[in-house]
Amino acid sequence: MSAKTDYADEHLARWSDLFPDPDAREALVEAALVRMNRVMQRTERELRAIAQDGPLTYEEFRTLHALIGGVQRGKPSTPAELAERTGVSRAGMTSRLDRLTGAGMVTRTPDENDRRSVQITATKAGHKAWQQMLDAWAGAEQRLFAGLSERELQQLNTVLRKVVLTSAEQG
Repeated sequence: MSAKTDYADEHLARWSDLFPDPDAREALVEAALVRMNRVMQRTERELRAIAQDGPLTYEEFRTLHALIGGVQRGKPSTPAELAERTGVSRAGMTSRLDRLTGAGMVTRTPDENDRRSVQITATKAGHKAWQQMLDAWAGAEQRLFAGLSERELQQLNTVLRKVVLTSAEQG
């Protein structure tokens, strides 16, 4: 019986002339990157599908996720901090916050220490909508990793942590 193949195996086969030695480190790195990318694409597709039926758009959920579950752990954040954490421009974040404010999901409060700035806080409605989507997303994530045992998940996390730390050390 032959081993199952996946998209990364097919990708490497298509580009095999770049990796003449099948055990070459370059091919192994490429396969790992392709697989990580596929997992991230899948999780984004799942979340976008959940958002179609949910109380928030994908972008609104990511903004509330950064605000509620992010570094500040539910404390107010500035639009600039949220833009940085979500990887969008400040103008893009302003547009998102306009929609979220209009929908009653967040409030903008002038910063007591800097009148030019505002603090963004999630409302009860924002927390509720975020939690609803988070619960659905958690189920999708569990299904994605259903084929792995707890031990395998621990091993995967150990390896990925090492990759992340090495990357951070390199700048």
